[in-house]
Amino acid sequence: MEALGNVLQIAETIYSLCEKASSNKQQCSRLQKRIQMLLLTAKQLRKQSDKSEDLNEVLMELELTLRNARCWVAKYSQRAWWRKVLQANGIREEFDLINDRLKDAAENISLLMVAEQRGNFLEFFDEKHRKRQNQKDIDDDLKDLKDYLTNEMRPICDKVDHVAEKLEDADASVNHILKQMEKLTLLSLEGIRTPWNIAELRVTDLKRGELVIEKPTHYLYRGEYHKGPVAIKVLKGQLIKDQDFVKKTFQAEIKTMKKFECVNILRLYGICIDNSKSEPCYSLVMEFCEKGTLRDLLNREKALSWMRRVHMVLDAARALYRLHQTELKAILHGSLSSSKFLVDGTYCLKLSGFELSKTESSMRKSANAEKRKESIEWAYIAPETLENINAYDKRSEVYSLGVVFYEIASGKVPLEGLPAPEGNLDEIHQKLRAEVEAGLPSDCPAVLCDIIKKSVESDPNNRLTAGVIVDLLMSHLNQQDSRPPSPEASV
Repeated sequence: MEALGNVLQIAETIYSLCEKASSNKQQCSRLQKRIQMLLLTAKQLRKQSDKSEDLNEVLMELELTLRNARCWVAKYSQRAWWRKVLQANGIREEFDLINDRLKDAAENISLLMVAEQRGNFLEFFDEKHRKRQNQKDIDDDLKDLKDYLTNEMRPICDKVDHVAEKLEDADASVNHILKQMEKLTLLSLEGIRTPWNIAELRVTDLKRGELVIEKPTHYLYRGEYHKGPVAIKVLKGQLIKDQDFVKKTFQAEIKTMKKFECVNILRLYGICIDNSKSEPCYSLVMEFCEKGTLRDLLNREKALSWMRRVHMVLDAARALYRLHQTELKAILHGSLSSSKFLVDGTYCLKLSGFELSKTESSMRKSANAEKRKESIEWAYIAPETLENINAYDKRSEVYSLGVVFYEIASGKVPLEGLPAPEGNLDEIHQKLRAEVEAGLPSDCPAVLCDIIKKSVESDPNNRLTAGVIVDLLMSHLNQQDSRPPSPEASV
């Protein structure tokens, strides 16, 4: 079985790199053990000829995941890794993605095992247990990094003291250098993500700033929370007075929302209930994305580089993968489009449009009456859903995501000006397919063209999963990182 041979060969390289690791040692060790468990089981299953075809399919997908894992270990297992953090934010995000993909492989392999063996095998890849282990590993690695930086900086500090003795303006020089060193240390820790803490916020902790936009259901303000920028969504209309009901709904919903913790999911800080007036004022507080929606950005900035666009496509794919991968029963967004992705100051995409929806509904006397009657965005709806509204699943959302990918690659509004269809709904899909074929720029990276076309396939079974899309894009970017720098082409 060629696929198994390729996987074993890549795994051996990963093991070798992990054993030589001088940074992120705990995470490397844990990664090695998970891969070994997968491959030990795969070797045993290979002996069963009736399962070889299904196993081969799993291994082919696993091969790409392991190639990305090998790149991660090569980049971040040496002492010099902290310098790379200055240019590569999200070390933990990348590591979590690799481990999530290994979990996917484990679930697929478990389907080939006898029932009584599955439990113990999958327990090794349990998400909650794994994330607790990962956090401990990160804490240990972070302590190791701090010790290393301290030892590295001590000789520099000694030299600074020596030079300072000979300078007239010694105090100013020393302070300047120490501030620069402190700044470097903080920058080197950017890859460590702080966990979400969604809570009920006090009015006094929030500072409301300028009004960004007013909609029929709410006002959106730019604000501050603990001196950090946030977006404050203040609800309008007839609001419910039963605050205990609102708080109970909120506490139940945040348990689900915390499972979505990801750099590409819009971060939520919590709710705020202001009782200073006769009627309660409810606000939702979330991450502020200064560049607005993805659609706004694409309209405004026409000359984004291909590297930037590929990273944005990866962000969108990672967000959807986080939703689809969170539970055994997939969590669906329900209305994906370019307006549901917000863009922060670093061009990082954040998926929104589903956060605390139950809590917001609980705040209103009549949720349906307050909802804005929006026109249906037909271009994003998969053909099977157009035919049957109940035929909506993960593959339908991949179709919608493929349309968003097309927007990012082309900068165009898909099927712009299309009126509400009458009669033949399949015509929408045919028009979109034709536009994708004609509208993709000639210099669009091949991997991106392929992903877009496969994502909007007519047959749901021919579409890629969000996990495979993430693997393909990460692999493409890893290959770009390994090449000599060259000028970036723009659309």
